[in-house]
Amino acid sequence: MLFFIKRSSNFLSQKCMPEFINAAYQLQIEATNTCGENGDNHFCIQTMNPNHKNCEFCRYEDHYPPYLTDLHDPQNPTWWQSETMFEGIQHPNHVNLTLHLGKSYDITYVRILFRSPRPESFAIYKRTSESSEWIPYQYYSATCRDTYSLPDSRAILKGEGEAHALCTSEYSDISPLRDGEIAFSTLEGRPSGIIFERSGELQEWVTATDIRITLDRLNTFGDELFGDAQVLKSYFYAISDIAVGARCKCNGHASKCVASTGMHGERTLVCECRHNTDGPDCEKCLPLYNDVKWKRATSTEVNECKACNCNGFADKCFFDVHLFNLTGHGGHCLDCRENRDGPNCERCKENYYMREDGYCINCNCDPVGSRSLQCNSHGKCQCKPGVTGEKCDRCDNNYYQFGQHGCQPCGCDPRGSASNIPSCNPDTGICHCKENVEGKRCNECKPGFFNLDMTNRFGCTPCFCYGHTSECQTAPGYSVVSITSNFNKHKERWTAMDIFNRDVDIKYNQYSRSIGTTAQGNEYIYFLAPERFLGDQRASYNHDLKFKLQLVGQIAPSTSASDVIVEGAGTKISLPIFAQSNGLPDQTEKEYTFRLHEHRDYQWQPSQSSRGFLSILSNLTAIKIRATYSIQGEAILDDVELQTAHRGAAGQPATWIEQCTCPEGYLGQFCESCAPGYRHSPARGGPFMPCIPCDCNGHAEICDSETGRCICQHNTAGDNCDQCARGYYGNALGGTPYDCKRCPCPNDGACMQINGDTVICTECPVGYYGARCEMCSDGFFGDPTGIYGAVQTCKACDCNGNVDPNAVGNCNRTTGECLKCIHNTAGKHCDECLAGHFGDPLALPHGQCDRCSCYPPGTEQNQDGITQCDQVTGQCHCKPNVIGRECGECQPGYFNIMSGNGCENCMCDPVGSYNSTCDKFTGQCFCKPGVLGQQCDQCEVYHYGFSQEGCKPCECDESGSKGFQCDQYGQCPCNDNVEGRRCDRCKENKYDRHLGCIDCPDCYNLVQDAANEHRAKLHNLSATLDEIARTPVTNDEEFEAKLKTVQEKVDILLTDAKYGAGESGQTYAEVLDDLHKRLNNIRTHLVTADELQDKANDEIKKARQNYSNAHDIVEATKNELQNALNLLNDDGAQALSKAKNKSVEFGVQSDQISEISREARALADRLESEAQVDLENAKDANEAVEKAYELAKSAINLQQKVSDELRSEVRLELNTVKQSLTNVAQTTKEALRKANEVYDAALTLLTDVNGLTAPEINIKKLKKDALAANEDADRLLKRVNDISNSNGNIFADFDEEYELADLLILRANEQKQDDIRLLKTAQDALDKARKAVEQGDSTLKEANNTYHTLAGFQADVQKSSEKADLALRTVPSIEQEIENAEQLIRQAGEALMGANKNALEAKTNAQQAQEKYAEQASKDAEIIRKKANDTKVNARKLRNEADQLNHRVQITENSIAKLDESANKDDSLVDDAKRKVGQAKAGAQEAQGQIDKSIQELDDIKEELENLRDINVEDLDKLESRLDQVEFELNRVNLTGRIDKFRDLRNAQKKWIDKYEKDLYDLEEQVANIRAIAQALPNGCYPRSRLEP
Repeated sequence: MLFFIKRSSNFLSQKCMPEFINAAYQLQIEATNTCGENGDNHFCIQTMNPNHKNCEFCRYEDHYPPYLTDLHDPQNPTWWQSETMFEGIQHPNHVNLTLHLGKSYDITYVRILFRSPRPESFAIYKRTSESSEWIPYQYYSATCRDTYSLPDSRAILKGEGEAHALCTSEYSDISPLRDGEIAFSTLEGRPSGIIFERSGELQEWVTATDIRITLDRLNTFGDELFGDAQVLKSYFYAISDIAVGARCKCNGHASKCVASTGMHGERTLVCECRHNTDGPDCEKCLPLYNDVKWKRATSTEVNECKACNCNGFADKCFFDVHLFNLTGHGGHCLDCRENRDGPNCERCKENYYMREDGYCINCNCDPVGSRSLQCNSHGKCQCKPGVTGEKCDRCDNNYYQFGQHGCQPCGCDPRGSASNIPSCNPDTGICHCKENVEGKRCNECKPGFFNLDMTNRFGCTPCFCYGHTSECQTAPGYSVVSITSNFNKHKERWTAMDIFNRDVDIKYNQYSRSIGTTAQGNEYIYFLAPERFLGDQRASYNHDLKFKLQLVGQIAPSTSASDVIVEGAGTKISLPIFAQSNGLPDQTEKEYTFRLHEHRDYQWQPSQSSRGFLSILSNLTAIKIRATYSIQGEAILDDVELQTAHRGAAGQPATWIEQCTCPEGYLGQFCESCAPGYRHSPARGGPFMPCIPCDCNGHAEICDSETGRCICQHNTAGDNCDQCARGYYGNALGGTPYDCKRCPCPNDGACMQINGDTVICTECPVGYYGARCEMCSDGFFGDPTGIYGAVQTCKACDCNGNVDPNAVGNCNRTTGECLKCIHNTAGKHCDECLAGHFGDPLALPHGQCDRCSCYPPGTEQNQDGITQCDQVTGQCHCKPNVIGRECGECQPGYFNIMSGNGCENCMCDPVGSYNSTCDKFTGQCFCKPGVLGQQCDQCEVYHYGFSQEGCKPCECDESGSKGFQCDQYGQCPCNDNVEGRRCDRCKENKYDRHLGCIDCPDCYNLVQDAANEHRAKLHNLSATLDEIARTPVTNDEEFEAKLKTVQEKVDILLTDAKYGAGESGQTYAEVLDDLHKRLNNIRTHLVTADELQDKANDEIKKARQNYSNAHDIVEATKNELQNALNLLNDDGAQALSKAKNKSVEFGVQSDQISEISREARALADRLESEAQVDLENAKDANEAVEKAYELAKSAINLQQKVSDELRSEVRLELNTVKQSLTNVAQTTKEALRKANEVYDAALTLLTDVNGLTAPEINIKKLKKDALAANEDADRLLKRVNDISNSNGNIFADFDEEYELADLLILRANEQKQDDIRLLKTAQDALDKARKAVEQGDSTLKEANNTYHTLAGFQADVQKSSEKADLALRTVPSIEQEIENAEQLIRQAGEALMGANKNALEAKTNAQQAQEKYAEQASKDAEIIRKKANDTKVNARKLRNEADQLNHRVQITENSIAKLDESANKDDSLVDDAKRKVGQAKAGAQEAQGQIDKSIQELDDIKEELENLRDINVEDLDKLESRLDQVEFELNRVNLTGRIDKFRDLRNAQKKWIDKYEKDLYDLEEQVANIRAIAQALPNGCYPRSRLEP
């Protein structure tokens, strides 16, 4: 019945289950044996009384099969019965009862009710269809093992398959003798019975369409052995009822089964299917409901069949698992209509295609030309090779011979095929060629043509060859280039003219970068191409001339046939602007393209042949582009391009340039030249003219190919060798080699023959004259005939251009001595300046000697009274102590240049003079204050104290002195009673020196007396003290008291004296007067100091100016050197670049050019380094000049402050300064020497560079710059010398003041501080450099540590080479061990195979023994019934032993499989080990390489740091960057990670090796065990004891 559950007002389908019935009821059972069937059978019924037998007869239909399935009534039983044992019903004969259910049923049980005793052995079978095999359902036997070879069991063991029959002895006992029942449940004892809905195995197990009961052995008491007939008749099979509890099998999709008519008209049962299912058992889906896989309905899932999507084109489908996995829908439609196919009838079937309206149309592909009859979605068929067409019914282009194998390729060359499309005649295969191409496959040029090219419309290019041959081929080495004018910067030499060849102004537009022109009227204006577009442009043949043209203000342009004109070779061709599909020009910019070819399609007029067109291009003289097309029109031209080709240029090869195969008499790529022995006719006719043999009168084999002039031999000359050559005479027309003889003239001069044998020279060499040129002519000298001695040829007199060329007798014709020197020159060769002159007598074009401008009184004179000077520099030869270029002044410390004997020494007193100089005319020295005399050697009147300070004034007092002149100590002559140096005070007890120091009043006499008394006492005291000093020891106490008293008195006296007089014994008024005088003296000194300060400031300005000049000179020198360096860097690099470009352009890659380039680069580098050295020298010179300036400045300051008290110290300091100046001069000379060396090196380098062939290096400018640099260095040296001389003059004037020492020390300290600061800066830089070096060393140390670590790692790897090194060095031994292991494995495998074979043989023997003994046991059991139970027990034991043996065999097989798998794993491990060893080796090599690279980089950095001259922050940054890069590379290598990884791999490898060794050991033990087992197995089977004695 069908159950429904209502949910949300919708009925959902549920599992259907038919009713449970006795499926066997009233069904006919077929029996293979029935009593009475073959006549009446006598049988006896078993009773408990062996002596009484109840026997009856069985007639047919008394106990026939229908009684098995009728309604069983225990009160009135019916049964089926077989014949008896007497008729042979006993094992091995059996009886089958077959029940045909007529349909599949789910069997729940089979119940059998026996009328006779239950059989000893019987079985129940089933099958699921009439044609299928019978499947055992259940076995019943007291001897399961012997009868059915099954163990006695009642349930399936867990893990076993559940769909197999069991055997049980439970119902095999002979009792009861009647009504013994057996009930077989199909699911009893099967574990999956509780999940029956999920067990497809049990679902199939319970399914049956037929049941068969096979009765194999009767149960007896054993008495049948005696053969008693009555006993035998008592044993038979009898069954009163058979019931089969089952449900009609509908798989949950039907609730009942109904009667139906079968295929052959028979009545059968079928399920009344639901859920869109079909079939007798609802075992499948309806034909159009297979979108999901059919499944049995369960209590939880209906598994209803779903409709397939066949788009209305099919009525059935099947479930496609693959389609379901792909799309989620498994419905695959069948028998699609309207020529459709596909899982959903969504496409057309094979050989059909779908039209746009959805109908499938037959492809109708030609079976001959199609690969298959299936076409694509557009009806296009797949054609065989060479076939085309919608239906593949014809040959494609370039194919022919339509057939079963397609079409054969014509092989048309696309380069030569018309329109570049290979095509041919479909029948003959002959290709359709371009105009200048021939051949069946269009792969050959016609005669007179070459270069089969796809881009050539005509296929091949005509051979030009100046008309001398029609054979040519492609010339190598040419590349495609374009001659362009883009007007990016200027007009690029484009011009314009009108039709009357008048020039028209052309304008350049810098914004649009184009050119333009304007017509003044209605005349035509043309743009004219510059020279680079003209000349030989044959390479532009069959290529394009392009340009862009824009009209401005020209409406309705009027074109003509001569808008574009090409002129050449005396011919002009033209075409209109709109020709070749170009448009009319207008206000917009348009691009025009014109093909340069003679074909009529290109519209060039007048028409030309190919040779004519090429002739025009071979000598283009003009390309004209019309600019104006209306009155006062304006046009703009831009982007002109002429496609051509050049040899050696970079780019795509140009294959249309010809290489002619010249006939005899012609040479050259284009046969443009005549071969040796041939010439053009007519002469100078050009390359178009033919070549004919030369005509040279037998004196030449070759001649000039253009002029026809013979290259004469045999001393002949003339165009046709019809004259004797110069220097020879005779008749050249004789045609013999000896027609012309040598002239008897010097230097092979020409001659002529007159009057028979008379020969005179007509062309004496320059410098000779005479009939045989035997004398030297005017202006030459020598002795040609040896009259005056050895023969000397005539040579031109060498007077260095310092004679009048129009004069006669300029030199002696024999000696060559110059006799008439001019330009103030003299000497044998006029190579010296006249006395009193100087300059360059060898200058060009004539000598330049100027008169010496010397000062006669100061200059030396020769014996002729002419002043002498240096003939090169003009420096006059000065008399003693005279200086200056013109000797016009005395040197410092000298005077009186007019003396005629030089200058006289000033002889200035060094104490009384400021310096050693004096007046240059009078010789008066410059005296210090109070000093006079020409040599400043005495004090002035009323002065004294001649010293370094000069002389001091006496300052004698007018009142107290007798006169104003003092003595040498400054003591004035005093009047009576007057005293003091100046006589400015009265003596004691006198007063009023103005009155003559009269006596003081008498009262002062007491004071005088007291003073005298005191003086006496002091004298005594002094004597006493002297005595005490001589005898210091005394013990006189009284003396001490007196001494103390005297001391007190002295103190009182001192106080009185101080009270009565001022300091130094003067009164306070006198002291004040002295102070006023001193102030006046100080003011005077201050004025003098101010004057000296002004002079010093002037000198400082001069020194500063000198320093500025020197600094400017140094800077100029630096700039010149830098310019020279830049010249080398820029021009040299440019020249090198041009050399490289030229090398590339001409394709020259020879070693010679490369070597020249390398030498040029090396020379440039060397010049750069020498320029750097020159800069360093200039820098040193600059520093020297700055030092000189500082010294000069210090000297000037010293002059202002020096004093007489430190004169000796100043002298010492002066010597030091002079020494410094000497050092400066020495440094300057060294700088000059280095500059000269650099100059010499520069000249050498210049010579080397001149010797090279580097292109376009301006050697003259470089030489000029070098000379300028040398002159600047000379000027610098001269300035330094001048500054040195000026400073020397200053040093000679040193008489400075007192403050010199302090100022000098102060400046020295300041300089010391500056030096300390500079030293500190240098020290900081040095420290930084050292830190950089330390950092580099640290980095190097780290790298070394890393290297040592890696070395340690290598050591570790080496240490582990017992394990890991086995992968590096002892791989062969590892492989040998592996091979040994594999050999052992193979031996083990062979042993195992032997063991397995032995085990299989044992198993076979066991099975044979089992079968043999089972049969024997069966026979014995028939004979001896009583020992059946013992036999069972023994059989069970025997089976157990066989099972154990079988189990051991299976274990052995599993072991073999495991060993095989282990061997495979070992092989994998070995391969993996090899691979990892290789990886480790590669990683180690990579790491080692990276380390070596890093170490090399660090060594380079260290070397650079060690060789670093100057500390350059940029260089240090670069080095630091390189160190960072090295560190990055080391980090990138990840050495630590690799080391750890390799250690882990080493440990893992060690574990693998240990495991491998252990497995190998276990394997060896197993092999040993198996070998022992194999040895223990017998050669044959053991004898087994029989079941019966």
